[in-house]
Amino acid sequence: MKEKLFLLFNFLLISTKILPQELSFEKLISSYVIVSGKKYPYYIVFDEEKKLEEIFIESIEWTDKIYGYGGPINLQIYFSKDGKIKRINVLEHYETKEFTEEVFSDKFLSQYYNKDIKDKFIIGKDIKAVSGATISCTAINEIVSQCVQKVNEYLFSKKKQKGLYEIHTKEIIKSLLVSFLFLISIIAFIKNISAIRIAVMLTSIIFLGFFSYGGVSFDHIRNLLFLNFPSFKNLFFWILILLTLFGVVFFGRLYCGWLCPFGALSEFLFRIKKFIETRYKKSLGKEVGIEFIEDNVLVKYLRKFEKYYRYVKYIILLIILFLPAAIILEPFYYTFVFYKSSLIKIIYSVFILIFCIIFIRIWCRYFCPLGGFLALFSKISLFRLKFEDNNCLRCEICKISCPMNAIVEQDKKLKILHSECILCNICRKICGPKAIRIEHSKFIRLK
Repeated sequence: MKEKLFLLFNFLLISTKILPQELSFEKLISSYVIVSGKKYPYYIVFDEEKKLEEIFIESIEWTDKIYGYGGPINLQIYFSKDGKIKRINVLEHYETKEFTEEVFSDKFLSQYYNKDIKDKFIIGKDIKAVSGATISCTAINEIVSQCVQKVNEYLFSKKKQKGLYEIHTKEIIKSLLVSFLFLISIIAFIKNISAIRIAVMLTSIIFLGFFSYGGVSFDHIRNLLFLNFPSFKNLFFWILILLTLFGVVFFGRLYCGWLCPFGALSEFLFRIKKFIETRYKKSLGKEVGIEFIEDNVLVKYLRKFEKYYRYVKYIILLIILFLPAAIILEPFYYTFVFYKSSLIKIIYSVFILIFCIIFIRIWCRYFCPLGGFLALFSKISLFRLKFEDNNCLRCEICKISCPMNAIVEQDKKLKILHSECILCNICRKICGPKAIRIEHSKFIRLK
């Protein structure tokens, strides 16, 4: 009864301003409530008998600035007379339609119906997220939970609930796991333990690839550059992004060489091909020496002009930066969430993987916009690999074994291109005199 009187009082206060002079009844009127100097507008809907039926708000006027994957989301949320959600309409969003169509469907949104301030909104527990659209689901969840909380508190005088929105245990476990993967990758890189790298790469394919929908995308980076921040309550997303950036500032393209699921998959496919080739050559009685990189005539010829191809990834980076729709060129999502991708995109992904079997990590070397972005910071990373010229025998085994062709000869000396190096440690493993070591940047002074 108290809530009905409260809304009726608001109606009487403004009715003389919005009703025509002939006092004809309007089904919909607008009002607002002021809290801490901020105006919160809402709309009152009456039925045919002029009785209060429901109220609705636009979420963008009631919440903090909350972004989804592609930008802000504005919802029209209807509440019953007792403060429970009746229905939700989507007014505006910038999410990728192919990946988030189910997020804005009634099937997902209906999970919020009949919820009020007494209910909790925990993704994965109270609210079932849509696979492949966790960031969008988290944004909607926070928008709805904030609106429910404020509407019930400001309009229905219900007390604020503690712990209305919480982070699900699953999100915390995923964050801890990815943190562990980064930590063990750093240790294994420093200690030069190749077996751990293989284990981390296999884990990343399963965990970051299939369970986390392809891992880090350049679209994530682009959104951050344009200050389009997803909810900070999307814990796993922020941990993954921050650790990737932390890795590149301190060591270089650690994510590319150890944790990128697409890079790991493409490298494994190439290794399988080389293993089959080696077994076949041995069966013919041929002598097999060191061979890891591509060794056919066409590839050797093309690699002579590699210094020009490397700039392609920076061009793609700039295109996506100012033309977001071009992110469709990135195959990560189509590879690991193929069951939600169109046939043409699956074919595109398979096409790239086939080329990665012929040319090792061809996507990573020439076309990956995320790799291009990380490469910019790899040039100034605090720790990097360097040749000890006094120990180097100039045998160039490391050069022909580098999957990124990141070792070049300059002034009759071998040099590592830090922007291209993915810290795979193959050069360190194969170098007989151990002439490659980790050095600190000139920016760091160690006693």
